[in-house]
Amino acid sequence: MNRFGHWSAAAAAVASIGYGVPQILQVTGMLPTPLDRFLIFAPSLLLAPCFVLALAAAYESAAREQRIWRLAGLACALLYAGFVSVVYVNQLGVVLQREPVGESRGFELLACCGFRQPLTAIDLLGYTYMSLATLFVAPSFRGLLRWTLVLNGLLAVPIFLQLFWPALIWAATPWLVTFPASMLLLARHFNGIEA
Repeated sequence: MNRFGHWSAAAAAVASIGYGVPQILQVTGMLPTPLDRFLIFAPSLLLAPCFVLALAAAYESAAREQRIWRLAGLACALLYAGFVSVVYVNQLGVVLQREPVGESRGFELLACCGFRQPLTAIDLLGYTYMSLATLFVAPSFRGLLRWTLVLNGLLAVPIFLQLFWPALIWAATPWLVTFPASMLLLARHFNGIEA
């Protein structure tokens, strides 16, 4: 179980970094489109099941008094994975496939990730659930792991509020550090190394 949890959490950390680097390069204009979106959506699609599996392992390894917190986190992780997987598979399998050949007309409802686009709202809801998942599991851990989970969990507020104020994306950017850090610390936890 610990090996499974370690590799799931480590994979979640790697996938989140794999998303974060192209995201930064996209914002700075260093990646051409649509390559930028392929490089963002592909690791994001991988991140979802890795995060769920890491929290499933955390639940399975929990003492009885910790299980409710970890089960609540796992439930939110499942919601996150379901929502964002729908978004990313549509981006990779439909939207980005049609754009280069000029067939994107009529698929505007599937577009992501701009203000007031339906799949953007679903993506933001998914990441709100992800943050809530880390907030729920935080009390069942100790030390630095607990606090990185809490910090990531508090990002649920600016993430969700981007539905109304897109500029709050800047308030949510600490996710690029807090989430991978919490997953790396969780991977260490599964190895019996407390931070």
